[in-house]
Amino acid sequence: MPQPSWHLNRRTILRGSGVALALPWLEAMAPAAPASPKPKRFCAFFFGNGVSLTKPTDPTSDWNWFPRTDGADYKFTKSLETLSGHRGDLTIFGQLSHPSSRQLVGHNTGDVWLSGADIRQNLNNSISIDQFIARDYGQHTRIPSLVLSSHGGTGMKSRATTISFDQQGRAIPAESNPRSIFERLFEKPADGDRVTRERALASGRKRVDFLLEDARALRGQLGRPDQQRLDEFLSSLGEVESRLARAQTWLGKAMPNVDRSRINLEVSQKGPTEYIRTMMDLIVLAFETDTTRVATYQISSEDGHGICDRFPGILKIGTGKHGGHHGLSHSNPSKDSSWGEYDRYLAEQFAYFLNRLSAIREGETRVLDRTLALFGSGTSSTHHARNYPIVLAGGKDLGFRHGRYIKAREERPLGDLFVTMLQRLDFPVRKFAENSGEFGEVVA
Repeated sequence: MPQPSWHLNRRTILRGSGVALALPWLEAMAPAAPASPKPKRFCAFFFGNGVSLTKPTDPTSDWNWFPRTDGADYKFTKSLETLSGHRGDLTIFGQLSHPSSRQLVGHNTGDVWLSGADIRQNLNNSISIDQFIARDYGQHTRIPSLVLSSHGGTGMKSRATTISFDQQGRAIPAESNPRSIFERLFEKPADGDRVTRERALASGRKRVDFLLEDARALRGQLGRPDQQRLDEFLSSLGEVESRLARAQTWLGKAMPNVDRSRINLEVSQKGPTEYIRTMMDLIVLAFETDTTRVATYQISSEDGHGICDRFPGILKIGTGKHGGHHGLSHSNPSKDSSWGEYDRYLAEQFAYFLNRLSAIREGETRVLDRTLALFGSGTSSTHHARNYPIVLAGGKDLGFRHGRYIKAREERPLGDLFVTMLQRLDFPVRKFAENSGEFGEVVA
């Protein structure tokens, strides 16, 4: 590959009318800082209320969340088959849980999914794995971590609407407004620039339009692969901003205090998908530009809290039968596949996220290869705080080997996996979240 005659710093940004955004990785950046390794990243996606579990003899047996057989030859069930395109990029786990949570009511475990804290006596939490990572990684990025949820805020102890907790175990408020998150990824403009930007926005221009003039000047100095990469990045950025208006319209109409019977179905039918994917796109954008290396997103909370409980009804999954996600989780999966159908929907959104990370390259590797993406819940079924449904994806460049369903012979600490993940993210730890060891089965 011919070397460019000039180089870019990894922190090069585009500017225009007070807007500033970091560039994605380009080939022209590689020689500029040969001693700087490509960043490693972590993200986690949580959904409440567990998953559909069926028996092999049930008419709905294909909707069991876990595969029926473990090992490399497992078969995706209907609930997870939307992830089949990433079989080589992920591992499914069975029989993992936090030891101190196994006797808790399942709805409590969302609080400790990423921390593994013992909250049985006083509900006091400890630091979550994402914030443990962000304490170090955040020194190298403008935003230490993104903490997102569909409901926002912190909720209350044992029914948190965030999955991130600081060093003192305090809940970190989650952001739920896509437009605010999008704007946070840009540097704050100076006062004079702000007036110019607001005037342009009032005329209908996108923020991304402000960056185009600077981008055009830069584009002429880049090689063809970098030009294509820059064009793809700007196109992606423009699409994210276009989705914001659609997602924000839905979010504004579906506040938690709105009567269920008064939901505008014409708007809301595609609201959840637009909203969830916009939130995922924002994480992708933040990772792509190295604005942050750590992110969490609570897609749905426990026990029917928040607007996210209405997602199945808006999507017409189990509509009129179960009254939301929490109600759906109290249905009978052996006779009704609705719960499994919603599990499939959630897996489909995670597959979308993996597709996005797979499409972005940093030199010879994909962003997914240097990202650990965790997806799952803190209960197997609504009130059963064992056998968490867990998928770990990405990290091939970090030494992870995938392509299997790993089912422990007996309940095993999820902390074993956390410790192994932390080690591959350059944290020389031996203990985290009540682990009893490490998880060598997933590393080369």
